[in-house]
Parts: sequence; C-alpha cells; structure tokens
Amino acid sequence: MRLPKNSNVARHVCHRDNTRAQKFRFNLEGKAFSQQFSKFYEARLKKTSPRLESLATQKWGSDIPIRQVCHVVSGETCILIGTIFKEMKLQPSVLKELSDDLNLLPQPIRDNYTSEDDVLYLEDMLQRIVLVGDIVGDELVTGVNIAVKGVEREDNPGHFTVEDICFLNLSPCLPPSGTEESEVLLVCGLEFGGAKATQLSLQLLSDYVSGGLGETEDVSKICRVIIVGDSVGKEVHDKDQHYKAKYLTKNIIAGSVDAVKQLNSYIESLTQHIPVTIMPGEYDPSNYTLPQQPLHPCMFTDTTGRLETAPNPYECEIEGTHILGHSGQPTNNIMKFSKLKSSSQVLRKCLEWGHIAPTAPDTLASYPYSEDDPFVIESCPHLFFAGNQNSLEAEYFTQGDGRCLCLALPKFSETGICVKVNLKTLAWEPICFSVGPM
Repeated sequence: MRLPKNSNVARHVCHRDNTRAQKFRFNLEGKAFSQQFSKFYEARLKKTSPRLESLATQKWGSDIPIRQVCHVVSGETCILIGTIFKEMKLQPSVLKELSDDLNLLPQPIRDNYTSEDDVLYLEDMLQRIVLVGDIVGDELVTGVNIAVKGVEREDNPGHFTVEDICFLNLSPCLPPSGTEESEVLLVCGLEFGGAKATQLSLQLLSDYVSGGLGETEDVSKICRVIIVGDSVGKEVHDKDQHYKAKYLTKNIIAGSVDAVKQLNSYIESLTQHIPVTIMPGEYDPSNYTLPQQPLHPCMFTDTTGRLETAPNPYECEIEGTHILGHSGQPTNNIMKFSKLKSSSQVLRKCLEWGHIAPTAPDTLASYPYSEDDPFVIESCPHLFFAGNQNSLEAEYFTQGDGRCLCLALPKFSETGICVKVNLKTLAWEPICFSVGPM
C-alpha cells in the first residue's frame, strides 16, 4: 500500500485526560478463572442496589417497603430489587454439542432466540420469583438489574404481578466543555486479510486523514482516530490447521501474521499525521472474553509515540468530552436474545439499564469477576458507540441540558464509511470512501 507523504496540515491538538484510562477497570492485572460466575452477578447487584433503592424510593415513595424475594408477603404491595433472568426455550444448550452421542437432533442456528414461551424471573442473592403483569419481556435480557413495584397475589403464589418498573436511567451529562475545532474520527472493521477488504478505500481514508485529498481545513479539526475493532479479517483464522499434524503445518505462515503486518504498515502511515487509538474486536489477535485486552505493542512499529493500544470496551475523555464504547459484541448479543432490532436502540437501552454488557457472562463470554462488575456504567457518557454493526445509526439521548450521542458504526470493509464527531456539539458526519464497480 502506498504511504502518504508527510503533510503540512496544521492540526488542532486536543487535550486528553488520561485519568479515566489509567484507572479504568477493563485492564486485567490478575487472571484467575477458578471462581464461579454467580459471584459476578452478586457483585453487579451489590454495586447497583443502592442506586436502585434510592431511585425506587424517589419514584414510589418511602411508604412502600423494599423486600427480599424470600420475604414477600402475599397480598402486600412491595418493591423488589434484583437481576432479570430470562428463561428461553430456544436458547443454545450444551446438549447441542452432545447431540451426536445422545442421538438428539441438533438445534438449528438462529439469528434470534426469543419466543412467546419465554419466562421472566427476578432473582436476588437468595431466591427468584416469576414476573408477570406490566413488564415487557421482549425488551429485556438476562443480567439487567431493576426495581419492580407490585404484589404477589394470593390466588397466584410464586408469581409477582408487576405494576411499575424502575431502571438505573442514567441522566445525560452536561454539555462538553471542549472547543468546536475538535473532532474525532471513528472507524471499524478494516478487516485486513479479509475477503471484503478494499485497498483503494483504505488508501483514500489514509490520504484523507493526512490531508492528501486537499481538504486540509476540514481535516485539521480531527485530533484523533479511534479504530473500533475487527482490524483483522475473519477469514484469516483457519481453524482446520488446529486439527492437522504439526509436520504438515510447520512451514505454513498463518494468514493472521500477514494481516497484522498489513495492519501495522497502515497504522504506521496514520500515526505519521495523527494520534491513533486501536481497540481489539471479535476477530483480532486478543483474548476472546470481555474485556478484551489491548493488542500487544510488539505487533506495531510505532516510531512516533502516537499509537495507543486500548482495551475493549474503551473509555476516555478528550477535550472534556466523556467517550465510552465497544467493538460491537455486547450489542450484537443483546439483539439475539431480545426483540430489539436497532443497534442505536440497544445502546439507548444500555444507558437505561446502566450496563454496557448485561448478557455477560450468560450468553456473552466474559472474565469471571468476583469483587466488582466493571461493565456497570457509573455516569452517562457524551458519546456512546458500538462498532461493527449492520448499518450506520445514530440517536441522541436528551434530558434537560444534557445530551448523549448513541452511535452505531458499520464495518468499513463493507461500506467504506467512517464517522466524524464534533467534541463540542456532538454533531456527527459520515464520510464514505466506498469504491463501487466501474
């Protein structure tokens, strides 16, 4: 790939507060996989219960008692705080892997696992109870912490009739304090080595960032490029080689090695002109479970000091703008186990639930935390993004003077689209480098 020549773009330099990144909870210091996942749910509930209790009291008053599930009294209106468990008949089971041994028919692969037979439960540290009544199960997933007001009717024991619900409902932050000359460029799904990677589109993107396309005044406002996962194509992972004898593969160079070399060359060209943050994605050479750890620095020959290898999910603050996002796995997983069809709607729901990845660790692979849940959103960001989605979507979450931009990014390899976001106004603009057939 041709590297752009050094440009004379007078680029705006952004102030980036590293406090969030340095203290951020997604960097794993110790890795112990011996603990049970039940501790993860307990840590999540302990962390969110005080906030839910306060919000429930504000919403319904202090006269209604807050009970544990085991202390529910039939006929008494009360408030329960706990974790949603969604029993789904179509959810993939380990029996599928054993079907050959047990002579069972394998379960079909589905895009969505919801059905009319799904049952909602609310569980706390000790017990669970079936939820019925005024609650929409199609828009909920396992792992969401909520408070519900209702009653266990004497004629329907073991079932809690919900009258109203209360989520964490994060309020949008006050407007960012940055200048209007500051922008970030977000792009995902470069997929080097993949079947859909287009060298010309990648070259146009590199030329644009460097000012090689002539739009220097427009480009000068971009102070950082954030690459949101899936920089290596899915196709480079040849699973068949894992099952071959070593002598048959000893002289074969893995496709991922060549793809990483191409990625390194591309990143090196970008960092000559602008700071770059790169996050791992589902198919990148990082750990599979969330949070994915930063791509190893040895893969990159960064001679400028402008490259930041970040975890997935990722959080930072640039010019006073709080940015939070991930490479798309949580959003894609939520849409499989609910009837939420829009990526931006899922992001909006995550802010309502106060959690980045509520389906972890049930249906989304995650590290088994026991003392804390790092995926709980402490404060609403100004920009909340998800990479590698089916289409470009954006939705503003506004309340009072606060506003949050929920942004779903499509794969660059498929659409040629990246997005600029103004750090002051949160205005966003798609830029397309798609190269169609001649």
